[in-house]
Amino acid sequence: MNTRQYYYLTTIAGFGNLSHAAQALRVSPSALSKFLSECERNFGSPLFLRYGRRLYPTAVGRDVIDAAQRILDEQSRMLLTMKEVTGRSRQIRLATAPNRGAIIYSKIYRPFSRRYPDVALSLTELYAAEQPRAIARGQIDLALGAGPSSPGTADVPVAYEELLVSLPAAHPLAKQDAIRLQDLRDTPFVLQGPRHSIRILADSLFQAAGFQPVVAFESDDVLLVDSMLHQGVGVGLVSRVHVFPCDELVYRPLDPPVQQTLHLRYPLGHTLTQAERYLAALLVEERLTDPRYQAADTPFVRQLREEAAAPGTAAGHPEGKAGDAGPTLGAAQELSLDNKVMEYLTAIVEEKSLSGAAERFFLAQSALSRYLRGVEETVGMPLFSREHNRLRPTAAGAVFVNGARNILHIEREMFARAKAYHDGRGGRLYLSCDPMFSGLLRKKVEPAFRRLHPELSFVIAEQDQAQTLEALGNSSADFGVLLSAASTHPLLQCDVLDVTELVYCFGPDGAPAGWQAGDPLPACFLPRPQLLAEKGSTLRAEQEPAGARPPRPLRSLRPSKAPLSAAGLPRRPHPAARGAGSAPDHPGGTGRRHGAAGGRLTPRVYHFS
Repeated sequence: MNTRQYYYLTTIAGFGNLSHAAQALRVSPSALSKFLSECERNFGSPLFLRYGRRLYPTAVGRDVIDAAQRILDEQSRMLLTMKEVTGRSRQIRLATAPNRGAIIYSKIYRPFSRRYPDVALSLTELYAAEQPRAIARGQIDLALGAGPSSPGTADVPVAYEELLVSLPAAHPLAKQDAIRLQDLRDTPFVLQGPRHSIRILADSLFQAAGFQPVVAFESDDVLLVDSMLHQGVGVGLVSRVHVFPCDELVYRPLDPPVQQTLHLRYPLGHTLTQAERYLAALLVEERLTDPRYQAADTPFVRQLREEAAAPGTAAGHPEGKAGDAGPTLGAAQELSLDNKVMEYLTAIVEEKSLSGAAERFFLAQSALSRYLRGVEETVGMPLFSREHNRLRPTAAGAVFVNGARNILHIEREMFARAKAYHDGRGGRLYLSCDPMFSGLLRKKVEPAFRRLHPELSFVIAEQDQAQTLEALGNSSADFGVLLSAASTHPLLQCDVLDVTELVYCFGPDGAPAGWQAGDPLPACFLPRPQLLAEKGSTLRAEQEPAGARPPRPLRSLRPSKAPLSAAGLPRRPHPAARGAGSAPDHPGGTGRRHGAAGGRLTPRVYHFS
């Protein structure tokens, strides 16, 4: 395969629709459909399941798409590095504060490089007070830092972070709701180094309070400062966004409250390029995902975020977030590297001659020479130089061959996994589901699926939530139907089918005195006679709290034709509930009608996902 075909696959997956993907790729839907069918024949397994106009990746499809995206990322890095070593790359020089810079850079690098694969991104860690001078001298293009505005740079407020006092739990002022700085006059301080933005702000606060603090310890290393605070060496001033609750420290706001501003900085009078605007939007989004920041209502920041989130900006991706759908369309379509040709070029390096590489692949030297010239024309730079009848890679060629090896390795692993999957499970689609739903799925879904896909066997495995998530994570299941308190998962695509609550139902006049419908059940309340869900189901685990004696079931409740609530009870009266009244010596029990009266268990919303 070639890298353009891998881009086609990631684009199809990003849109989930052939027509929209074909429009973005500027090809006909029929041609794209034929390409996808050919890919599925090559892999020996379906990559997508088609329902209506939507395409859903199978387990093999998810693995192939992930590998395809890794190949495209490797190609982008390879080409960008080749331009850097030959002095042809565009570059944005970013500055952030030390320590937090590495975290920020690691989060924004991938989406930025996918959107702008031809733009290099460098990081310099500078304290906020040092950033304006570096920008004014032309050393930095864009910076993110806290502190006051500078007259020599364009400073755009992004967010506000509150300053808190960190005190040992045993400190006499630890029980107060807020702390006046004057009350800490005789208390030793643990402070950041003099270049840190919080230290600069703290020094101005000490001056306004009319005293010089007793500094027991200071350091530019914020991790060391945090360690000394946890050891009780003194009190300190910290940002709310860097606070994590613990037993040995308490954090209190100052009286009056004090905030510092997080700024986006760039040269005064400079108009940000499209790449710089997108990078700025990524920086803003990365910070504001932390709810401890208070967003600044800045029109320019709002405009940046709207541009980055606008439909169709991520390589034409209408539904995902900006930067999620792969490299820019132009870069992916203008450059297509055939993986077989990459093997030829790596052989030239290994054999150190054109003739040796040609012999390895049973090619004519003239044919191999044409392949080499074609790749050099594609990337726009020479990859080899001739020295004494031997070919030696140039600096760009060495980078190319290293990247080609990485791409070929990813591709070989991808095909090996697809083959192993096909050999072990060819022609079968695996669904993992909660035992509550298995009967309904076998009766209603399986026949319909067989009519739509007669070439596939439909296999249903009964598993609880944890087992289903594990099966989806290791690709031993293609799809899952489960009960979950969360509507999303960090690694899986989730669609919510229904939402309901887990409730406990009493019999007529069986609720304890003073209880009203909707009241939460006390933690000490352990009802005995119950209708319980299937053993091994997620719901059954919820009905039998950890460490408690399992309640004595009147009978187990299996799914019926009626729609199910998360409590395992049908939403209309079910014969299994009739006659199951309260035990005479206990107020617990199940009434004849679902939800007639009762108290809620621990509030939890379940998503049928």
